Amino acid sequence: MNTGQNHRPHGRVLVVDPAPGDTAVTELAALDDLGLVPTVNLRRVSGPELRARIAARWATVDFDGFSEEELARQLEDDGRGYDALKCRAGIPLTESVLERATAGALQRRLVLVGRAAAGSDTFDRTAAQRLEVAIRTTPGANAAAVAELTLALMLDALRGVSRRSNALRAGSWSAAVEGLPTGGLMNARLGLVGSGAIARRVAELGRSFGAEVLVHGSPRFTAERAAQWPGHRVESLAELLAGCDVVSVHVPATVETDGLIGAEELRLMRPGSVLINTSRASVVDEKALDEVLRDRRAGLSWAAVDVFEEEGPGFRSVLADNPHCTLSPHSAGMTLSAMQESSRRLLGEFAEFMKETGLTHGGSR
Repeated sequence: MNTGQNHRPHGRVLVVDPAPGDTAVTELAALDDLGLVPTVNLRRVSGPELRARIAARWATVDFDGFSEEELARQLEDDGRGYDALKCRAGIPLTESVLERATAGALQRRLVLVGRAAAGSDTFDRTAAQRLEVAIRTTPGANAAAVAELTLALMLDALRGVSRRSNALRAGSWSAAVEGLPTGGLMNARLGLVGSGAIARRVAELGRSFGAEVLVHGSPRFTAERAAQWPGHRVESLAELLAGCDVVSVHVPATVETDGLIGAEELRLMRPGSVLINTSRASVVDEKALDEVLRDRRAGLSWAAVDVFEEEGPGFRSVLADNPHCTLSPHSAGMTLSAMQESSRRLLGEFAEFMKETGLTHGGSR
């Protein structure tokens, strides 16, 4: 561990993964200015020059942030503890990790966790509330980026761009032109499962391509709210699935959405239809999707998936060898501008929390 430079004795923050590129230095300096002295995990920092710049100014460690045991051990820090944690990936902030990070024997206990992303489904929110650990995220910061990739996956699924490219690289013109002419978004019915910021942006983009947009949202998506949308409200999920050429999923991972779309729902989809999932793996049953896609009697003809049950270096999926599916490595929100905006918003959340709690004056509560 590099000890870094001396800092004023205010709060301590463990930065599990800083913002990408030069934004990392800006983010770390802003945390320092807030009175939260960063200790930076270099495991996911790319480039020796950036790593050296960070190590010259701040304390550094190197550990696997996706390992529950390593994360807990770092948060304990040989009894010193941390006031805050910042991350951008879906780290395993389980009840066990939270209990170890808030133990009474620590000099400092964890009181604030911030993730520069919309979701927190890998965090045990119930345990966090019980242990008085505040959780802050940045919903909507990456809406434009996720919507862009969603549209790109739709167009690829409808027009076959990637598979036609692969056929040409293999030297087969006949395979490359198979299935022409194709469908497109013009005059298609585009169904959105979800009514948040990402879904709304997808609706706007879909309309600009000439699609008719239908939306099935949460109970909060009332007829009054729907009237302000670039799309038509649909009462039931079944109606949406059966009535659209393209269905795109945009709901968070919750108890209510777990397994929302399984084999029964997938078999409702109309002939030649396409499914896009850039939300969470738990929403669409991965094995059911694989089976329905392989059944050529089913209406669903293609899927594009950006989220999986097992991601990262240990990636595994039954969809990996499915010939009717486009795969993307959970990259929908990963544009530089989106990640910069997420970092900026999270810093604002940290500043507001510290103002409300006085964290910079004497450390943890």
